[in-house]
Amino acid sequence: MKNVNYKKAKILTLIPAVVFAIVTICLGSLMISYLSTGSDVTAMILITATSGSLIFTTVPCLVMSVFGTVFAVRAKNEGISGSHGFFVLGLIETAVYGMGVLLTIIAVLFTFFAIRI
Repeated sequence: MKNVNYKKAKILTLIPAVVFAIVTICLGSLMISYLSTGSDVTAMILITATSGSLIFTTVPCLVMSVFGTVFAVRAKNEGISGSHGFFVLGLIETAVYGMGVLLTIIAVLFTFFAIRI
């Protein structure tokens, strides 16, 4: 029987992966729609909204990935088989979302300085 740490690691590492996949699919389909139709205002608004959702989901997903990785380490130390995969997934997600948070901070700072000028 799997323990609580394994279940928490599984949930906390799979949610950010699903969020990333859904946002990427939505953004990709909107970009294809925009490129095929030219200057469609609706597609441009939806692309902006989806890009904004990428900004707002990076920090919560980063936190979930970090906690999922911690629970995966605990489950791995308890000898639960299968927890190594969630540990690796958590490390990959932490790196991806860490870079996302860094790029988000840079983008917000550039926007702030561009507005001031």
